[in-house]
Amino acid sequence: MLPANATLLNDNTAVPLGRLARLLALDDRLLRRLVKTRRARATFVLRALCRLFDPDMVVLAVAIALFSPALVDIANRAGLALSVTSLVVVVVKRSVRRARPALDVQASVPPDRFSFPSGHTAAAFSMAIALSAVSPWFVPGMLLLAIVVGYGRLYLGVHYPLDVGAGAALGLVTGSLIALWPL
Repeated sequence: MLPANATLLNDNTAVPLGRLARLLALDDRLLRRLVKTRRARATFVLRALCRLFDPDMVVLAVAIALFSPALVDIANRAGLALSVTSLVVVVVKRSVRRARPALDVQASVPPDRFSFPSGHTAAAFSMAIALSAVSPWFVPGMLLLAIVVGYGRLYLGVHYPLDVGAGAALGLVTGSLIALWPL
């Protein structure tokens, strides 16, 4: 039996791990378990939902919304939330530089080579919270969508659970700041 604080190398030798290494190993095991449950139809649907929070799609939606006077406040909040969150995500990704999950678990082409934090998840949570300042009735559906996007990033194998959790936390913080910001 392998000790709880060790891992096996390819040659079946046990190597003791520190707390961070154990956490990262658990992160990888959880992702691999989830990936084993993948089905083609769910992969297609989750890939499409995650695509909604690609920066180019959000920018397009914001640009279209700016032409409707009733949607200008929503467009301003969404655009600001995406901009601030994307900037923070890029800075953190470039600082942490955590590699994406192994190619054998990915069902989608990742947008960049770094994994931590999940930018799609951060954007989804940030916009859901930021829009609460304009349309509180909009938030429950947006939060549900943000949770599905986070799950989708895991399901597609392009992020580890810690990446998605950090993205959600980052999005909640930036979205809250945007919601409180007077526009």
